[in-house]
Order: sequence, then structure tokens, then C-alpha cells
Amino acid sequence: MGRKISHRSLKRIIQEELAKITEQGLTGELEDVEKVAKDVPETDASEQADALEQNIDFMKALKIQEKKLIKSLSKIREVKSKLRSKILKGIDKE
Repeated sequence: MGRKISHRSLKRIIQEELAKITEQGLTGELEDVEKVAKDVPETDASEQADALEQNIDFMKALKIQEKKLIKSLSKIREVKSKLRSKILKGIDKE
């Protein structure tokens, strides 16, 4: 969970963000689609496919790494549990 913020803090944050938006010249009004389309460079679909493929490969690598970490964590938890029970048995004998 995140930390709670006060009403005053929230109001101050919103005012700061509004000041940033007006500073950047963003009005919140919609611009003409044709004007915006002229400014946006066209990219080839193969370029986007390569980027998407790289992201998918990275996700697969992360899943493999995640599985290894989960396996390692389960081993650590098992050893920790055994040590805890060993400590508690030692305390009970005294």
C-alpha cells in the first residue's frame, strides 16, 4: 500500500501539475487530426515488428529468470524453516 497524503498535499500536487501543463503550452483542447498526422513520421511495419519481437524475447528471458529466482527462494525458505524449527527445539530442551 502507498502512504496516505493529506488534502492540502494533494491540492498542492495538483496545482504544481497544472502549472507544469500550462508552462508547456498544453491547453487540453483537441488539435486537428490532419495537422497532427503531417507532423508524425511514418514508420515501416517491419521496424515495429522487430521492436515487438525484441520485447517478446526479453519477456521470455525474464520469465526464465523469474522461475530460477522462485526456485531459489523456495530453497531458501525451506532451509530457513528447518533452521527455525531446529532453534525452537533447542530452546524447548533448555
